[in-house]
Amino acid sequence: IDENPYAPREVYTAEMLLERADSLSKHGQRDPIHVIEHPSIQGRYMIADGWTRTQACIAHGALPTLLAEVHHGLTAPEASWLGYEQNESREQHCDLDRAMFYEKQYANGMTPAEVARRTKLSKTLLSFYRSYAKLPEEVLKVIRLNPKRFGSTAAHHLGRLAQHCPESKVIALATSYSTTDVPLRWLVDQCANLINSSGRSPQKSIGKTVRYNNGTLRQKGSKFDLSLDLPDNVARDAFAAELEQLLAKYGSLESKEA
Repeated sequence: IDENPYAPREVYTAEMLLERADSLSKHGQRDPIHVIEHPSIQGRYMIADGWTRTQACIAHGALPTLLAEVHHGLTAPEASWLGYEQNESREQHCDLDRAMFYEKQYANGMTPAEVARRTKLSKTLLSFYRSYAKLPEEVLKVIRLNPKRFGSTAAHHLGRLAQHCPESKVIALATSYSTTDVPLRWLVDQCANLINSSGRSPQKSIGKTVRYNNGTLRQKGSKFDLSLDLPDNVARDAFAAELEQLLAKYGSLESKEA
């Protein structure tokens, strides 16, 4: 079984593979991996979903064989989307994984609009994901050591910093953020301070107003103000559920006193 060049994940640590190998050894294989016939090598297969389990078996001999479901008629990019959707349902992706997967799709000719439609993500969020690909390789090495620490917002601000300051400063800040327990707000403020002290004038915040038939969205810099009227109960409940998911990702809850 060979790796898919459009694979949806980037980060496979030694600890991750060892943990998966231990789980397979103790509990066996609960679900089949998914593969396609290799597009150019007869008798071999290419992974669609289950590459972590495959590597765990190769590296640690967790199981002598793996049960696999073969999908016929899928190209390598199409198979990679199958793996992406499976990983998203299991919440196994980090933002770095997502960003690098989208970059592979862009390189294969997919437009940002097509990726947005398929992932149901906003173009603004996808632009944040593109920040990873613009970072120096040495900064990405820091991120790969602790990928869950560096979400797309952190990557966006480090990307802006990389445009204004020497690479050494970006590496030092990323390393400090990775190895301490400071909040994301600290990283954002540090990036802004370093950019402002770099000798270039900071960009002025640009305001934007979007009017809908049933409300208004106003944005000025980092501030968002939304007013929306949803009289339909079903639509209101669905909107509230999706909004809570969005706020859980980007909002910062106030700490509660004991």
